[in-house]
Amino acid sequence: MIRMVAGPFPSRVSLIRRSLSTHLVPMHKLVVSAAVMAVNIVALDAQQITVPAVFANTEGGSTVNVWRASANRVQCLYDSTNFTSQNTGQPILINRVQFRLAGGLATAIVTYPSVEIHLQNAAVDFVAPSATFAANRSAPLGTPNFSGPVTTLAVTSTTPNEYFINIPLTTPFAFTPEAGVDLLMEIVVTAAPTPLLGNTTSTGFLGAAHLCNSVRSPGSSVAPTGTISLFCPVARFGYTNAAGAAVNANYGAGCYDRAVSLYEQFASGANDLAGRTVTLTPNVQGGYTSATTLGATVVAPTVAGLALGDDVVSAVQALPFSFQFPGGSTTSIVIDSNGSIGLSGTVSSSTGGSGSAMLGLPSTRLVPSMQDLVPDGAINNANVFAQLDPSNPNVYLVTWRNVPCFGSSGAPVPTSTFQVALINNGTNDRVEFRFQSLANDSSSGGGVALTGFSRGSSAYDPGSSDLTAGPVSSRTEVQSLKLAAGSRPVINQSITFTTSRIPPTAAFSIYVLSAGQIPAGLDLGIIGALGCNAYVTLPEVLSNLQLGGPTAASVIAIPNSPPLVGQSFFSQAIAFDAAANAAGIIVSNAVSSLMGSL
Repeated sequence: MIRMVAGPFPSRVSLIRRSLSTHLVPMHKLVVSAAVMAVNIVALDAQQITVPAVFANTEGGSTVNVWRASANRVQCLYDSTNFTSQNTGQPILINRVQFRLAGGLATAIVTYPSVEIHLQNAAVDFVAPSATFAANRSAPLGTPNFSGPVTTLAVTSTTPNEYFINIPLTTPFAFTPEAGVDLLMEIVVTAAPTPLLGNTTSTGFLGAAHLCNSVRSPGSSVAPTGTISLFCPVARFGYTNAAGAAVNANYGAGCYDRAVSLYEQFASGANDLAGRTVTLTPNVQGGYTSATTLGATVVAPTVAGLALGDDVVSAVQALPFSFQFPGGSTTSIVIDSNGSIGLSGTVSSSTGGSGSAMLGLPSTRLVPSMQDLVPDGAINNANVFAQLDPSNPNVYLVTWRNVPCFGSSGAPVPTSTFQVALINNGTNDRVEFRFQSLANDSSSGGGVALTGFSRGSSAYDPGSSDLTAGPVSSRTEVQSLKLAAGSRPVINQSITFTTSRIPPTAAFSIYVLSAGQIPAGLDLGIIGALGCNAYVTLPEVLSNLQLGGPTAASVIAIPNSPPLVGQSFFSQAIAFDAAANAAGIIVSNAVSSLMGSL
């Protein structure tokens, strides 16, 4: 066992000396002692979680068919991973449900005289619901978890918006997400509201991508069947942990996260790119540097359009040269009618909706304006055009000409004309996004539009940058050191902590278990590890030398000791990499573990 001195992590040199002096061998199993773990009790009650998880902090789609100006029934199915991906796999008691208004809208204040909310485990997976309501239920409907009047609440009309319906449940529902069974929520509105007005609800809209689905019967609360709809409402559930539940919660961030993707996310109607050109130039860090300038010279198409319709991708378009981009090269592209170009990977049509949704797509894309666009199909006038530049054989052009947004309410309907120029410069190929006009006011996805470069395949999300404020640079992607618990800390069981993303240049790593935490983190720049933070206190309870990578594991055996229930311990990993910084170390996120009996 390595014993560390109190205070900040000691230097890399002192840790190595300490390891060598004690002739430490890897420990495959460490045991948590009841005596040393009689420490901080962490209360994790009165919590909340938003599903679908992808829309926890971003705008989704929208529908008028949930909280309508009429009677209604909607079954909502949410995949259990919406919970487990947000550190909520343990048994919980759901005691509240809230619904988010669609982005940028104001609430129509109404009262529904009679509403029922029923929660239960779904009988089917969310991807394959039945149109027959009863077939989706694991038990017949009994006493509702809530029954009574519901009055909508005023919100501030932000994007994403606030929650305009807040329903405390009379009978909480016990749910265990890690069991892998999906959650079914049934909303029954038995009478029309007063006054007779409906509200537009924020929703998921891409099924498997957003991990939700719904079945609804607009206008009827008693029909036995409904229509399957991907537009399931964004809901926020309030919950408490079941008594005695063991819980893991990640906190803090490892170092270093570096992204090859870059983008700006625009709220509905808020883009500032019309009349500008965004140029993406390769940099020596292995990414792009973007620069935005005034003016946009769009070369008029001289060929027929691709006759693309709504939400489709083109056939493969051959390029007359090999085009280099960060992470690869290509001699062909695929064009998405919704404002992006696929460079590699599997390309399907996507409106994006958020940076994380775009980056989760399985394709590398140039993204002039990913949003819900509607080319005119066979009319082939307000459409997408692809051709070699008539005046330059080293420039390939893709042009969206006079294309409107889906469901635009403008009068006249605004349209977008923008062009992507792929410019062949040998091994230094660059890209220009030329925006003659740009509108983003679609009725889906909250009108959100995205501009930039996406590596896809769950690339690291650098967050939205202001492309017009100055140069924005990306670099070869590196993801931070990560620590994850493989199971919950139940007494009389073992829990495996896995350190991943260990750099190949790291000599070794150490898993540290502590009785105390530093929630905000202690900046390790003071010892030369700039941008890294310690999240656990020293001296530690246990430490384990881990050899090899890119992953390593330490196993903690928790005794069968009832006094441990309700006690917490805290874990973090350190990798020793001389190339990382002056201190030669990087650290992971931390994990807070509340021990329990179930």
